[in-house]
Amino acid sequence: MLVPFPSIRHFIKDEGATVTLEFVILFPVIIMVFVATFETGMILSRQVLLERSVDEAARLLRLSRVIVDPATGVRRTPHAGDIKSAICDNTNAIANCEAVLIVELTVIDRATYAMPAQTAPCVARDDPSTIPLSQFDQGMGNQLVLLRSCAVVDRILPTSGFGLNLARDNTGGLHIVTASIFVNEPD
Repeated sequence: MLVPFPSIRHFIKDEGATVTLEFVILFPVIIMVFVATFETGMILSRQVLLERSVDEAARLLRLSRVIVDPATGVRRTPHAGDIKSAICDNTNAIANCEAVLIVELTVIDRATYAMPAQTAPCVARDDPSTIPLSQFDQGMGNQLVLLRSCAVVDRILPTSGFGLNLARDNTGGLHIVTASIFVNEPD
């Protein structure tokens, strides 16, 4: 004996397992939103910690344009490595900070207020022998100075494809760029 095939109306009226079906449909969407939110929050936390460290380094430059060399005890003007070390010492959110951070210091002309190129130089992790050109001009008293830094970091979940739409390099690293403008103290 043949059992008649239930009609479409029968399936529409059947309320069995509706909650399970809704869960199966919505669960992947909810998990994707959660993962994207988590990854974005972690990237923004790194950005905020790097900005705080750059601001502290800018304060160091602004108030004292001379530092004491820890190796020799001689007073000298700081160079890019000193500022990079000051930034990296104040943040532990960036792994291998000294290798992935570039610091740029540029004097801004007060007559034109011309800013440097919009893209900050970043480390090329796919070619470590290439060191991007970055300017390091500390300026004189009462000059306006721009301190920019770029750190290349990996995403927390590299296979997710979520997170902020930041600039990326060929290795998939995100470019976290920070900037701080200050006026040097008078001489």
